[in-house]
Amino acid sequence: MWIAGLLEYDHQKGLEWEWQAIDGSMTKAPLGGPGTGANPTDRGKKGTKRSILTDGKGIPLSVTVDGANRHDKKLVKETLDAILFERPSPDEGIQNICMDKGYDFPDIRQLVKEYGYTAHIKSRGEENIRIQI
Repeated sequence: MWIAGLLEYDHQKGLEWEWQAIDGSMTKAPLGGPGTGANPTDRGKKGTKRSILTDGKGIPLSVTVDGANRHDKKLVKETLDAILFERPSPDEGIQNICMDKGYDFPDIRQLVKEYGYTAHIKSRGEENIRIQI
């Protein structure tokens, strides 16, 4: 159903492939199970991490699930591989991917480059800059 919905959305509105974003989120998993792990932000209770890739409008393109104790960077390849249908070739236009400081590692920068993305990753140690309007 998800694939059918994405295809219909792409037909009606068009997926925004030029800009994409990836991030992970931890949630509780009170029933446990093999895909859970100790949640470092919830006193070690069972939890899951969801890694989600969205298009430029926030439409989910892929999601992977693992234990909450899994670092975001460890789920990048799996999340990119889980895109539900073939994404346009990077030769058809620049595809940017936005990632937070948790992905600022040379191997992740190289991985997204191999997938044809231009990475936009805030550097670890870089201070937040406030812009006043």
